[in-house]
Amino acid sequence: MGVQADTDAWPHTGRLLPWMLAGFMAMVWLVPFDAVSLPIPLPLDGKLDRLALGALLLMWVTTLFVVRGAARPRLWFTWIHVAAAALILIVIAGAVLNAHDLVNLGEFTLVLKKLALLLSGVLFFVIVASVVRVSEVPSFITLMLGLSCVAALGILIEYRLHYNPFYQLTAKALPGHVVMPSDLNARDSTGRVQVYGPGGHPLETAALMGLALPFALGRMLDAPDRRQKLINGAISAILVAGAFATLRKTSVIAPAAGVLVLLAYRPRAMFRAFLPFALGMFVMVHVVAPGALGSLTTQLTPNRLVGVLSTQDRASDFDGTKPDYANHVLLGRGYQSYDPHKYRTLDNQYLGLILGVGLLGLAAYLAVLVATGLMAHAGVRSGDPIRGPVALGAAAATAVMIVSTGLFDLLSYPHVPYLFFFIGGLVVACTRPARRPAPAPILTRLEQGAVVQC
Repeated sequence: MGVQADTDAWPHTGRLLPWMLAGFMAMVWLVPFDAVSLPIPLPLDGKLDRLALGALLLMWVTTLFVVRGAARPRLWFTWIHVAAAALILIVIAGAVLNAHDLVNLGEFTLVLKKLALLLSGVLFFVIVASVVRVSEVPSFITLMLGLSCVAALGILIEYRLHYNPFYQLTAKALPGHVVMPSDLNARDSTGRVQVYGPGGHPLETAALMGLALPFALGRMLDAPDRRQKLINGAISAILVAGAFATLRKTSVIAPAAGVLVLLAYRPRAMFRAFLPFALGMFVMVHVVAPGALGSLTTQLTPNRLVGVLSTQDRASDFDGTKPDYANHVLLGRGYQSYDPHKYRTLDNQYLGLILGVGLLGLAAYLAVLVATGLMAHAGVRSGDPIRGPVALGAAAATAVMIVSTGLFDLLSYPHVPYLFFFIGGLVVACTRPARRPAPAPILTRLEQGAVVQC
């Protein structure tokens, strides 16, 4: 079913909430907000995103209760809402049941901080899903791709010039203190330069690029003319170059999952468009990020893939943490309570969830991903010219999220969860039923006679 024209659709609207959502997404893509210490006392490790989300939440609640008509947010609960609520409840239950041990270990505050971050992501999803209209979804996808291109170009600047514009410009533009990563542009144990981009870790930045890439590739496949194909192909190449510039294996493995999903849905279009695009992309990456392809190719060879320290550490994590999750099978020891500064760094969020929230929490987290993927799948199969392309990108992005969760402790960093919840909100906006027209008033016989006489 097509979508009726909306004369009040963002960005051609005076409604404040869509503009606030756009501003929030600009912060997610361009500002290392988790490194900003504001000169404002906020509870539970208050960061810039919590302040921005608080303003967004206040406006949303006010609009929900004050505004009537088409401008009012529309709450429509889906299986994604149910799964996210179940995850929050399991996290709270685990924290309550393990409160005594967590307090004794000095980890209860850490659990509360990580719970606040998770709750922020879920609230953001609820707001996006209720505010964005289906007619606005393509514009928000365009915004996301534009912001991701700017971020990718900033990453390439950092790779070439060893200057991080995100941290440096944020430090100049915002009040408070920006905590610079201690290893920014330094080399790690394998010789890779630490390219952070706007994220709190190169892995997080690589995952951000991977989540946006399927939408650019999907638009390239569905472009109505050669010009649009070239534009979206160029956007895709810029995102790939930005991801590769992080010099992380995640920048190859995670986007590959999204490409495979696109290939499964659109095999003919992918074979026609992707091979020429891939050749041009490799040339572009070699030009704008010299050495990145060679570094990643070396890292992905069988000997380096299983022999480097980071891979060996991932394998040893399962045996090293077995006593911890064996004693807390169902609800875990406390969400994100396995402090890497005290124990070991877990480069696998699935393992971190088993430790923190047990099998029940892991099942709830997987339910969020599966519910998003299934709703996107339904949108792809609908054949709708607006919903279909967005759903295709969301289905592929869900695959990227599933793979990325196994590659690093994804929920410890805020940018990727916010972006995925934003994508999930757009999926809900695409599948939400259209508003029903107001019923015609029922006229009395006297009124009917007056109408006839007129």
